[in-house]
Amino acid sequence: MTESIKTLIELGYSKKDAEEIIKAYPLTNLKDETLKENIKTNYKLLMNLGYTNEEVIKMTKMFPVLYSYSEDNITNKINFLIKLGYGKEEVIKMTKMFPALYSYSEDNITNKINFLIKLGYSKEEVIKMTKVLPVLYGYSEENITNRIDFLIKLGYSKEEVIKMTKALPSLFSLSEGNITSKIEFMISFGYTKEEVIKMTKTLHSLYSLSEENVTNKINFLMGLGYSKEDVIKMTKTHPALYSYSEENITNRINFLIKLGYSKDEVIKMTKALPTLYGLSEENISEKIEYYKKKNLDFIIIENTKYLMQSLKKTKARYNYLMQVRLMVIDESSYRRLFMGEKSFQKTYGVSTDALIKIYGLDPKIKD
Repeated sequence: MTESIKTLIELGYSKKDAEEIIKAYPLTNLKDETLKENIKTNYKLLMNLGYTNEEVIKMTKMFPVLYSYSEDNITNKINFLIKLGYGKEEVIKMTKMFPALYSYSEDNITNKINFLIKLGYSKEEVIKMTKVLPVLYGYSEENITNRIDFLIKLGYSKEEVIKMTKALPSLFSLSEGNITSKIEFMISFGYTKEEVIKMTKTLHSLYSLSEENVTNKINFLMGLGYSKEDVIKMTKTHPALYSYSEENITNRINFLIKLGYSKDEVIKMTKALPTLYGLSEENISEKIEYYKKKNLDFIIIENTKYLMQSLKKTKARYNYLMQVRLMVIDESSYRRLFMGEKSFQKTYGVSTDALIKIYGLDPKIKD
């Protein structure tokens, strides 16, 4: 057994792992004594930089040639990355995930950033993306371009692909087969391909959710009282429902029940407006309180979708119609509050934005 292998075993590697590391080029070209000293020096340096023993072992099993680098090589690479816009802790985290980053030249990294900028990302966005997916620096320009082209062929525009990969850089790391399988899996539940594409424009992370996760969420919602058809329809409108935890969904139902609605009414309301699961409790409470005060609380159950309209907009229109137009807003006329903007302007000759400014700035006007 060589001294370098003994040293690795003393540091915590298995004999098999130590032997595999020593076989890596260019370590095989180093004299055993030199390699032993390199291992001790670099191990100590990496520990001092903030990696744990377990992390150093994992990194060097993935990228053994790290033990062939000089201290200057390692520290200079960290300093270079910091100058690009990463924090030291971020560099440490990135190289835990992708230790081969230490092998890329400054020109290689700079060129990759410039290439991504030409595709439509800003430098800040590239930095943010590579914090999450440092292996992006390891992908060839052809690989990246091919992935963008593949997603465009699925039905996204280039602008949508850029937006999606900003939010979910791992789209570059998923195989084409994985992406295609996820679309086919969603289609098997009753979505069309076009609907899946539309949903993932809003919920990019749908591609990273496991099939089990998606299936369990559908079954969980059905257990609450929705039909499968309801769940499919709701998630078409509000795909983010797949990203909410069961606890968050249950808490929202209990919150609405505490406001005075039965569970059946809550199910009815959320069928009509699935985004009720995404609105803040404060937002919901404020709107419900306002409609009750105006004797319009029938809207909450019968036309829940109107809760999506901002309260500023509703208040401004209500005050205008009541105080200027001298209208009574009740069950027969309340829909005027929720007219489309073009229709409202055409009918009343004033924009909602103008009304918001008038009624939002005048302290004498009461809601």
